[in-house]
Amino acid sequence: MTTENDIDNVLDFTAYKMRILIEDLAKQGRGDYAIAIQDALDAYLLGEVHISFIDGWPHMADIIEEASP
Repeated sequence: MTTENDIDNVLDFTAYKMRILIEDLAKQGRGDYAIAIQDALDAYLLGEVHISFIDGWPHMADIIEEASP
């Protein structure tokens, strides 16, 4: 039996949604927006920011700062 904390098989909705938006914007000729969202996705995947969605569009909710030594 699996536990509630066993989420290894769950897809990351944020990354999935961001990739779809990037593709759609590029197809619409909005390369500037696609690049901006790709930059945000890269920062998200590196663990530098949190992303939330408002009305279907991504917003950076936090900038994660590393603790200084």
